[in-house]
Amino acid sequence: MRALLNGLLAVIVALLAGTEALLPPFLAARVADGLAASTGSAAVEVQMRSFPAYRMLAGDVDRMTVTLSGVKVDGLAVESLRLEAAGVHLDVAGLLRGRLRGQGWPLTGQGAATVEAVVTEAALEEWARAQLPAQVDVQVDVGADGVELRGRTTVLGIAMNVAVQGRVEPSDDGRRLLFVPETVIVGGQALADWVAQGIREMYTAAVDLNAAPVPLVVEEVRHQAGRLVIAGRTRSEG
Repeated sequence: MRALLNGLLAVIVALLAGTEALLPPFLAARVADGLAASTGSAAVEVQMRSFPAYRMLAGDVDRMTVTLSGVKVDGLAVESLRLEAAGVHLDVAGLLRGRLRGQGWPLTGQGAATVEAVVTEAALEEWARAQLPAQVDVQVDVGADGVELRGRTTVLGIAMNVAVQGRVEPSDDGRRLLFVPETVIVGGQALADWVAQGIREMYTAAVDLNAAPVPLVVEEVRHQAGRLVIAGRTRSEG
């Protein structure tokens, strides 16, 4: 009897060990495949962890990290988008049936999740050019002090250099990224504040985040040399 119990215990331990080793990477690979198919991301990396790991079979995930590369949001190329979630629930049944493919973000529940995205200076310049007439050759510089757009325009038939300095900020509801002009320089001369204010009221360059592969709310945009770092959190859809 003791030998039988010892053998049964050994089998249970082996099964648990196998579950710990094999289940997290298996489910992570399925999530990565589904997100790649539904978001068009060039690369998706997923890491998942729960203890004990068999809890994942019920969809309970202690910690999950998702990194997407090569995605576009409303025409803006995002170099990387990283999500870190804790205490979330995964639709395992739907995942194994392939339901995730084409349907986007797979997580449900009330777990905490933070999002960080990186947009390069080159991507911002490409996006800005797409918003302007083809004849405008705009250049974009991103630094700790903000964003500067430089180009040429015609005023009363005279070609002039134009520079617009400002910052990228989240909208009040966090669902859009806005470029907010602060200083407008034409022909080397800064326009009066009231003129710049009029330009701000007439024209708003915005990126709609509802098109993002992960439903998110932006809380902060950090300006760094050559890039923007966008920080926020996931939001409930609907």
